[in-house]
Amino acid sequence: MAKSKVKKETIQEVVTVNTEEVVENIKETSIWLRLILVVIFLFVFTFTDIILWFIAGIQFLFTIFTKKPNENLLGFSIKLRNYLSQIIDFVTYSSDLKPFPFSPFPE
Repeated sequence: MAKSKVKKETIQEVVTVNTEEVVENIKETSIWLRLILVVIFLFVFTFTDIILWFIAGIQFLFTIFTKKPNENLLGFSIKLRNYLSQIIDFVTYSSDLKPFPFSPFPE
């Protein structure tokens, strides 16, 4: 019985939420700004799907005609990949660095 009581108290301590802290967090404008930016960057991330299809198609055509991909598109693809990585890091809260246009476009 003693172990069960200890476990219940420990669980209650973990689950207990400080409502005053939650109210303060709700009033924090930076949290809401982050939400807006996350939504915007998720739209940007979704839009890049079209760009990736376009790059893949063009690179395929270059490979058919020249037996090698276009070097300029390869460089752009690397930058785009790095940009998408920045977006993923920001929207998953792995990083506070805001992606382009709030910071330089990644190399």
